[in-house]
Amino acid sequence: YRKAGSVFATGDEAEPQVTSAKNDPRLRTVVCRHWLRDLCMKGAACEFLHQYDLSKMPLCRHGDKCKIRDCPFRHISEADRLECVFYSQGFCIHGPFCRYKHVRRDRIDLPVVADFTLGLSQMQAGKDGITPRRPAPKPNEFFKISLCKHFLQGECPFGDGCHFAHGEHELKKFPKKGEAGGPGGDEEGGELTDNMFGNQESTTVDYYRGGSVGAEDGKPTPILEPENASFFICRAATQKDLAFSTARKEWYVQRKHAEKMNSAFHGGKQVMVFFHVSDSDHIQGAALMISMATYQETMDLEGERDSFCYRFKCEWYRTTELPVSTAIKAAPNLLLPTAQTQLCEDMTCQTGEAVMKALWNSPIVTLYESCTGEKEPPKDEEVLIDFRCPPSNETSWPVMPGPGFIFGCNSETMDECLGRGIFGLPAHMRHVASEIKPGSSIFLFNVTDRLLFGIFEAVTPATMNIDPRAFSKNPKATSSPFPVQIRVRISLECPPLEDTDPLVNDILRTRVGGRIGPLTNAQTEALATLLAVQCGAMEFMNQHSSAAKKGHGNALTPPIAMPPKKQRKQ
Repeated sequence: YRKAGSVFATGDEAEPQVTSAKNDPRLRTVVCRHWLRDLCMKGAACEFLHQYDLSKMPLCRHGDKCKIRDCPFRHISEADRLECVFYSQGFCIHGPFCRYKHVRRDRIDLPVVADFTLGLSQMQAGKDGITPRRPAPKPNEFFKISLCKHFLQGECPFGDGCHFAHGEHELKKFPKKGEAGGPGGDEEGGELTDNMFGNQESTTVDYYRGGSVGAEDGKPTPILEPENASFFICRAATQKDLAFSTARKEWYVQRKHAEKMNSAFHGGKQVMVFFHVSDSDHIQGAALMISMATYQETMDLEGERDSFCYRFKCEWYRTTELPVSTAIKAAPNLLLPTAQTQLCEDMTCQTGEAVMKALWNSPIVTLYESCTGEKEPPKDEEVLIDFRCPPSNETSWPVMPGPGFIFGCNSETMDECLGRGIFGLPAHMRHVASEIKPGSSIFLFNVTDRLLFGIFEAVTPATMNIDPRAFSKNPKATSSPFPVQIRVRISLECPPLEDTDPLVNDILRTRVGGRIGPLTNAQTEALATLLAVQCGAMEFMNQHSSAAKKGHGNALTPPIAMPPKKQRKQ
């Protein structure tokens, strides 16, 4: 429907006329750019396609100069793009972000008086420059809920037909979910969105953090002259050991490693210690040695003065989850401590400086998340300096070292996910899913019912199109709408967690980009524990462990799925 007086109305179109988009052959032939970012306000009335189809993607605004990794948009060469009529008249307000080609001309070739009505004709035309553009859809529940940016700048070219408010007096309240006319009020089933199709430039970078990412956040690095410092990397048995260290500000090493550290510390050098949890494939943080490593007789259980009985005081500066692959790219000479070699490795100042820079440019995460609700989690920037550890009597459900992941589904695709044993993600999330490995803890979030299901275990790493027909209505499909796929199996079947649960929101408070995406190890362990408590598995596991410690030979194995097995490295 076009209203009279529109700047796009010419000739016979100057009078109001009703047109039908149902017969338009271009209807829903291109994926909605706004729906991909979870920002489309037209809902079912949108004339663009609300489905993740790589063959129908809109053109990338950057064209063949695009530098975004795994960009899902279509890319065409600069020569194939239509010329911008506005720019040919001398000026285009969109600048380098214009969807049309900007051809530079000499001053003498430009018109003396610009005719910008030609540009309006181009905006009204279709891709071929001749076919009229589709009429705007009818107003929906989002009509006039925000101010028009053109009106605020002085004049709106859409006039009375604009869907945005021209002044405060036209503003309407945002419709609430479930209300008549509100989003989700009249729709049957929810779309698989939950902001999982966010901005390509942000959703492939950092999904979790305690503060904004960067070297300026949290405590600044204490090493100002790396060439006059010493660097070590220690191997920890579990992440909880590191959490205890952040709170107690101490760490224990063997005698041979204590001698090296004491030598550097006594020589007036700053000693930076990095920490790596066994089998996690991540570096979890960095601390500065602030005292000599001294012998602690109470910790020498074997009496040989060669066990982990040398304690030094340390001040933690950074807690994160830096992938080992990223650290090795930054410092190719990095040697990780292993049980086969030694549990503490020293490194050159060049290698230490490179690892330190990589750590300080990684997202800040917490090494422990409480799932009891007895203590309020750190808020805002407190997480950068408020290190916490679990109570000594607290037990948690065992999970594989390293991050977990939350996949998404809706009420229509959930049965297919569980039936096929395959979870999927859109193509642009391939990078963030690359950390999934066999044994990783996986959860499934139903965006329609807002329920979190688990606990699942990854059987395969993230692979493209394990089953091309999965989540597609086309039985002959060659690529799934969610091509980044993993195979899973049930590790522990539990009742789901509600998204409104305060404990769930506390655990996931630092997640960005919605529920779907990677989790820290602390978040993974806390969510798994919450689910295990709901089905009684935690109580059964504690009883079994207690009976086994007391030497009861008749202690029965819990009749439930056990935690994932450690994967042996080939």
